Amino acid sequence: MDEEHNGWDEWQRHVLSELKRLNGCWEQQTEKTTQLLVGITELKAQFKIKSGIWGALGGMVPILVAFVIFLITGVI
Repeated sequence: MDEEHNGWDEWQRHVLSELKRLNGCWEQQTEKTTQLLVGITELKAQFKIKSGIWGALGGMVPILVAFVIFLITGVI
């Protein structure tokens, strides 16, 4: 019987254990990749909010300058 299997029983256990180990590594990498993608998405959202705030503030500057000029000149 041993001659028929040529030691496959031992290799079978080894191959299965390696497949389980590699599957665990793959799952860990998938989880880490998912966490990175979530982090990048959060950073993008924060950047959009901050850029929107800075854009609004930048847009207010000319309006405030114009308002101050109108107040000084008494046009209003």
